Amino acid sequence: MSKVALVLEGGGLRGIFTAGVTDCFMDHGIDFDYVCGVSAGACNTFAFIGKQRGYFRKCVTQKNRFKSFYGVPQMIESRRFVDLDKLFYDYTEEYGFDFGKFANASIEWEMVVSNIETGKAEYMSTKDVEKCKKIGCASCAIPGLVSPVEIDGQLYLDGGICDSIPISHTLEKGYDKAVVILTRKKGNYSRITDGQKLIFSRLFAKYPKFYEAICRRSELYMKQVGICEELEKQGKVILIRPTMQEVSRLESDEDALAMSYFHGYTKAKEFLDRIREFKE
Repeated sequence: MSKVALVLEGGGLRGIFTAGVTDCFMDHGIDFDYVCGVSAGACNTFAFIGKQRGYFRKCVTQKNRFKSFYGVPQMIESRRFVDLDKLFYDYTEEYGFDFGKFANASIEWEMVVSNIETGKAEYMSTKDVEKCKKIGCASCAIPGLVSPVEIDGQLYLDGGICDSIPISHTLEKGYDKAVVILTRKKGNYSRITDGQKLIFSRLFAKYPKFYEAICRRSELYMKQVGICEELEKQGKVILIRPTMQEVSRLESDEDALAMSYFHGYTKAKEFLDRIREFKE
């Protein structure tokens, strides 16, 4: 059988689509040799590697908005618009995340983080549970909304800034086939505005290489999508992405989140036979 990788894009709450896809994979016994997740894709990497079906969906669809890890209501307690400690520390305990199963899984995995000193992506993996949580926080740390996360003396932020779709890294590791889960519709790309550039230039004045990476992100993202689409034509990549309107990065509408989740689950079912053949 071929060695096949799974690559999971981020996108904040758009990751609920990916959760539907990966839950479908778990329900149907679809596994991979390597998983690389970015930002929200890192959250889904935790759930998929640890075989915690439904975990990501549970985390992002809190009935009580004061218990949510993002949004205005929970700011009263956390004083932060996005509180990643809830996501990677409180919820893991509350929902009984099995870190033992995660740490001892046979599947190779990495999560992408952005080094704010160098402005480059780094790919991290460990069996240490506390460091796992830090890596997850760093990969999801949205610039401007979350403070940089320190790991081994270095500061990191959202992995999606420097490598939104780590397909090139995956190929460099020797995996010549990959299933890539995107969270945007085909042709739907966002571009950084002049106003955003001004804000980020001030926020990261001490980190010019990271600021440059922020400014290049849109161009890099479109290039990476193009690489994936070309590899799809060559039969080396299976691309799964939404065909309905995606939810927003910080979506709070519970019905919209549920619809996106089930869209992901349904979309994944369409690819199950192809993926099984792909792995032969």
